[in-house]
Amino acid sequence: MSTTMNDMPETAAAAVTEASRIAAQAARTGTESAKASIEAARSYVGETSTLGRDLLATWSAQSEGALKAAFDAQNAAIDAGLGLFDLGVKGNREAVQQFSSLVKQTQKATMDSWQTAVKAAAKVTEPAKR
Repeated sequence: MSTTMNDMPETAAAAVTEASRIAAQAARTGTESAKASIEAARSYVGETSTLGRDLLATWSAQSEGALKAAFDAQNAAIDAGLGLFDLGVKGNREAVQQFSSLVKQTQKATMDSWQTAVKAAAKVTEPAKR
């Protein structure tokens, strides 16, 4: 037997040292992989939030435009109807004007409510401040 009892502790110590080195390297590699995964997840979440906010902004702008166009058409029809009532009794005209005023107030309330809801939705989708 070429190894003596005195050589065994050195061999064991070398094996423990090598095992420790391998474990430390594996821990470093694992930590680096975890950091990379976390950074990728943060980037994905950030991009998704931005996309959601952009989508909400586009949708709300288009929807508001559609509401305004519908209200403009409604107002034009009312105004045209008022012209027809010029031929009739003055009392009828006043009733239609009151109705027209009520419709326009309702339109304004609807638009105000819409804009408030859009602002609230946009605030919910804002990124958290750190």
